[in-house]
Amino acid sequence: MNRSSAGAVELRDLIDARELTGLSVLHLVSERSPVRDLALVSDFEDIGAVGPDTVVLLARGAARGGWMISAALRYAWERRACALIVPEQPFTASVIELAKRLEVSLLTTRRDMTRLAIDAAIRIGAARAEVMVRVRAVVDRLADVPGPAQAIALLSDELGGAEVWIESSGARTLASPTPASIDSASQRAPLVRARLGMGAEGPDADSDLLLARVPAQAVVFGEQLLAGAAPSVRALLLEQRLTATRSSLPAISITALTGSASVTSFEEPEAGKTTAWPQAPLDGSFFAVCLLTSEPDRVGALVHQIWLMAFPEAPLARFDGGWIGFLPAEDPSQRTRALERVRSGFVRAAGVPITGGSSRIHRSPAEARYAVREAWLAARLADPRTAAADGPGTDAFVEFESAPLRLLSRLVPLDLAEQLVAALFPRLLADPSAPRLIEAVIGYLSANGSVSTAAARLGLHRNTVQSRLHRAAELDVDLTEPANVLPIHLLFEAVRRNESPFLESDR
Repeated sequence: MNRSSAGAVELRDLIDARELTGLSVLHLVSERSPVRDLALVSDFEDIGAVGPDTVVLLARGAARGGWMISAALRYAWERRACALIVPEQPFTASVIELAKRLEVSLLTTRRDMTRLAIDAAIRIGAARAEVMVRVRAVVDRLADVPGPAQAIALLSDELGGAEVWIESSGARTLASPTPASIDSASQRAPLVRARLGMGAEGPDADSDLLLARVPAQAVVFGEQLLAGAAPSVRALLLEQRLTATRSSLPAISITALTGSASVTSFEEPEAGKTTAWPQAPLDGSFFAVCLLTSEPDRVGALVHQIWLMAFPEAPLARFDGGWIGFLPAEDPSQRTRALERVRSGFVRAAGVPITGGSSRIHRSPAEARYAVREAWLAARLADPRTAAADGPGTDAFVEFESAPLRLLSRLVPLDLAEQLVAALFPRLLADPSAPRLIEAVIGYLSANGSVSTAAARLGLHRNTVQSRLHRAAELDVDLTEPANVLPIHLLFEAVRRNESPFLESDR
């Protein structure tokens, strides 16, 4: 049995070849079927040793009668061969019908099988050479693109608009534009990949991957294209990351001066030190973003790559346990858009254990140290449990403005609040109106003791709120003692914010 090496060729390259005259098609699954191998067999049982996408040529001695050809078709189907070529002879309808049911292309010829195999091998070799020339041309064009994003777009275009992306540490970091509508067939298209070799070594280690989802007939070409493009894409990524590191060097030294080199303590920098950040956007309104993780070494490259793709003009400074970056905020909407990109790129990325925080908007280089401090403190209040789960909530990222509420939840966790309420106010919880009474108490305390304001906020009549407060007092909720007001507010607010079953109401 003679076989050629694997390569990117389609069945039509053989059917339409002038060198392979005399081929007759009895059944054709697809002229775009990929051809990886060519096999000339003298016994149909030898088909059991061929690989997928093989064109099998059955010698005359192994194709005497319909039963032999039927058996060869079944072997070809089991091995996922793309075509079976047999010597010309009378064919029954049942043989052709079997080829259709098994989805194996069936061809016949009067030519000598050995000579046909030689000519087919020559044609396959020529077709592969043409593919390699095409791949080489793409690689040459990649040398002129400015960055990984343009390289991904070029590869997608070469693959007929197929989706192409880079994956780092299991998360997608850069992708070609996704079509407005993707049909189910496109979503089920085969996935091809090439290792970029930029991750940890070892068979089970995370690594950067170049991936594409291509039509079945383009799988082999897609594999060769990605394999050929991988070194160029790898070089572009390395250059991009080197640029990001170089840009962040001034910020790294200043980050150390701010005292955030350790996430267990925080010391303010000396006045005036933060003005030494020439590459940070401190010449106008800006805010700081802090990202924290328990696995900086594993996700470091991924973080820098995502940040650079989202904010190419803003350096990201690394410190022990996380990163600090400054972003421009000439107006609130610009800050809102930037924060959404941070949330979607980092804290909502499945499998990436990152929490974050942002500062308020500042307007002077002298305020940079305050921005760093606010972002760092806000990030410390984020909930790391939501960062490692699929579909994390907003608790994985905290804006400094909401720090008081987040601090409240840290001081009074839900389980502790529920236990304390049950222990301190058993008569209140036993009352069927407990949820409405608790809501009235919270509204009253949030309105600084104004019944009218509380009623307006709750959408109730003033007398209704007054009546509920009176009933709560009868059930041991004493709001006349100043020392009780803050603890009660903390407890009731904690169970409300965490959607405790205590507040299930039919109001």
